[in-house]
Amino acid sequence: MSSLTTKDAAQRRADQIAAFRAELDALAGEGALPFAPAELEAVAAHQEALLARLSREFDIDRGVDAKRMSIGMRLASLFGAATLTAAVVSFIYRIWGDLPTAGQVTLLTAAPIVPLLVMIAAGRIEKTRYVASLFAIVACAGVVLQTMLLGTLFNMRSTPHMLLVWAVFAFAVALPWRFGVPFAWGVVALCSYAGAVRLWIFRAPWDQFPEALEPVVFTAALVFAAHRLMPRELAAWGRGAALLMAFGPLLVLSWERPFYQVLSLVAGVAVIAGGLRQRWRETTQIGVLFTSLFLLTRFVDWWWDWMPRYLFFLILSSIALAWLWGLRLARRRLTTVLDK
Repeated sequence: MSSLTTKDAAQRRADQIAAFRAELDALAGEGALPFAPAELEAVAAHQEALLARLSREFDIDRGVDAKRMSIGMRLASLFGAATLTAAVVSFIYRIWGDLPTAGQVTLLTAAPIVPLLVMIAAGRIEKTRYVASLFAIVACAGVVLQTMLLGTLFNMRSTPHMLLVWAVFAFAVALPWRFGVPFAWGVVALCSYAGAVRLWIFRAPWDQFPEALEPVVFTAALVFAAHRLMPRELAAWGRGAALLMAFGPLLVLSWERPFYQVLSLVAGVAVIAGGLRQRWRETTQIGVLFTSLFLLTRFVDWWWDWMPRYLFFLILSSIALAWLWGLRLARRRLTTVLDK
């Protein structure tokens, strides 16, 4: 009981119960059920009581249909956050010119505060917190809009430290409530800040940080390595955001630099292997996507100009099949090791 203190842990326990019951049904159909009816009734009663308590406390999904509905609700929440953010931004720009300076400041101050208050209220009322997560995303967008427009309004000198403000605000929203999208946004802002502040230190225009990508890669690698310090519910979001912030710049750096080409290939393979070993789906998927894009850009750079098109695509298809076979073999071997 003591381990069931989060929704993820409660959901895993509910999934275990569902798998256990499915296996019992299969064993009963095969005539190999090892339990007496009284034992099964006692276990079923205990499980029902446990599931009822978990449903009350964490609003878990007790079946496949409920899980599908939850996925739909998450997608609807993301769509709602995107459209509501667009509505807020459009509204502000629509009335911006008609407001005095005091009104503009008031509007920008309210942009993150109002959705933050709605988030807190919704989070206390709704167990699933889908509505709360929607307004958490809008609050993060409000902070971005506020810092950018306030700087323009008062003609303040542009500073990379506003990226750090975005990251701190996103983490402050995400950590107590375990909101994945704001947490991922915080990781993105933090990694971007590392590249921007390096230029700022050397008195270069900080908004040109895409030209100083090495600190972004290094910071993203550190964040990924620190995933064990993240809350369990947010670790996948943190790993995914960190990998995207590391692999994106690496893809750019590898375009004309042989060192980064070797580093990209090694990093991609290592991430795939680590994702398979740890059973981190998002890590494996991002590693496969990055390595595939990296190899495609390299092959186009090396072969496209002089090789016949049919031969180029034939070689790519052969490499894709070999890549698929290698991933399948690696997955099989790692599964065998983990099952021992």
